[in-house]
Amino acid sequence: MLATAPATAQVTDTTRTAPPATDENFDDFGDAGTGGTSYNTQKVLYITPTKLISVGYEAQLPYTLTSTGPLPANTAPAVETRVNSARGLRLAFNAPVVSRNDFIFNVGLTYWNTGLDLANAERSPYFAQLKDGLRTTGVNTTIFNPFDNKHFLILQFNLDANGNYRGFNEVKSEHFTYSGTAIYGWKPNDNLQWGVGLSRTYRAGQLLYIPVLLYNRTFSPQWGCEIVFPARAEIRRNFGTNALLKFGYELEGNTYYLGKIGADEVYLRRGELKPRLSYERQLIGFVWVSAQAGLRYNYRNDAFRNQDVTGERESTLGSEPALFKNKLTNPLYFNLSLNLVSP
Repeated sequence: MLATAPATAQVTDTTRTAPPATDENFDDFGDAGTGGTSYNTQKVLYITPTKLISVGYEAQLPYTLTSTGPLPANTAPAVETRVNSARGLRLAFNAPVVSRNDFIFNVGLTYWNTGLDLANAERSPYFAQLKDGLRTTGVNTTIFNPFDNKHFLILQFNLDANGNYRGFNEVKSEHFTYSGTAIYGWKPNDNLQWGVGLSRTYRAGQLLYIPVLLYNRTFSPQWGCEIVFPARAEIRRNFGTNALLKFGYELEGNTYYLGKIGADEVYLRRGELKPRLSYERQLIGFVWVSAQAGLRYNYRNDAFRNQDVTGERESTLGSEPALFKNKLTNPLYFNLSLNLVSP
């Protein structure tokens, strides 16, 4: 799903300069822009700075996992385990490959690790597959293509390897998912940027094709909003240009390949809704710190024999049959990161 984050706010320089000498011939000067055309930028005033390098750590408080399966043959009662911790590193790198007024092409790398400490992993073969934790390693590209000073196109593509692999040598084709987003937008001024588009996404834990709304707006130097609906939405409170507070939510998830249980390939479809409060502040220069706290609400967490939805249903009005049906309680979570941001 789209994760664009324009650079830090710019304040208009109101310094007045002396008028040019009357004998200057302006015909001797060429145009600074390409063919005299001006282009809008991906920046909105006072918006959250773009993170070029991010080193973070996220942890969830203990919660309970209850699982039934493998289905449909299993008739045994559901088994339960306490997840003592779910925590790990979150690393991201983002760099511009091409950066011109009329075209920006960025490439990014991500690595998210969630180590899982299960109190009673021996109670279920499914629990045993989770002992190694869950990982996402991804590469993404983002294109920002302004057509003039008001219209633009954003394209984003992601390729992720998701699963319980411990090393990259264990990654197989079954681990990969790919997603993408295209948005056509308008930027009438430096305080407003909006657009509509379509996304192929796994954020809700399974493959979906859904419409997308982009809406970034700065109402005043103190207040604004940053929305890529339905992936995330936040209200922003700025404290000058070096600190901000945000309240909102983000939807996270993907499909994770867990290997085989018996004769069945197992794919965990995991989606999490995270209402959260975030505080970001400049430490020095382009180095910022970010602290986040919220609730990890279980949106989807069942295991299936297939990576994507097959269309098969248990009944006319029922859902696709799961291999393992899971229930999770909803803990608080915390995230702390150190970031190098763009100018």
